[in-house]
Amino acid sequence: MSLPESLVDESTLTSRQLEALRGYLRVALGEMRYREAAAIGPSKRVTVGSYFRTVKQARANVRKSIVTVLIGLWLGVVKPEDLRRLLDVAGTGASDLPEDENARFIAVLRALLDRIVM
Repeated sequence: MSLPESLVDESTLTSRQLEALRGYLRVALGEMRYREAAAIGPSKRVTVGSYFRTVKQARANVRKSIVTVLIGLWLGVVKPEDLRRLLDVAGTGASDLPEDENARFIAVLRALLDRIVM
């Protein structure tokens, strides 16, 4: 299981929205077409219109999450240096890890999250 899949239940995204965003990015890179992206995932095949609604909802949820982090920074609930550290760890460590280390990495991320949110 990938890192995003492991953490999706703790996010504002659903599993279907995560899959839709992955497909959306692959379409943007020219790796596949919209119809193929709509057919990806564990759930049944959906129409392109339904797929676009899911992508729109997912993008809105990501945006809301970013705004929430900004509000947390402005209120002082999250310190900028702690957030920077978390982003550094998440950005650099995630791509280099073998899959069998994901659980340990997620435990570290959760511990950091618990520590930085006052």
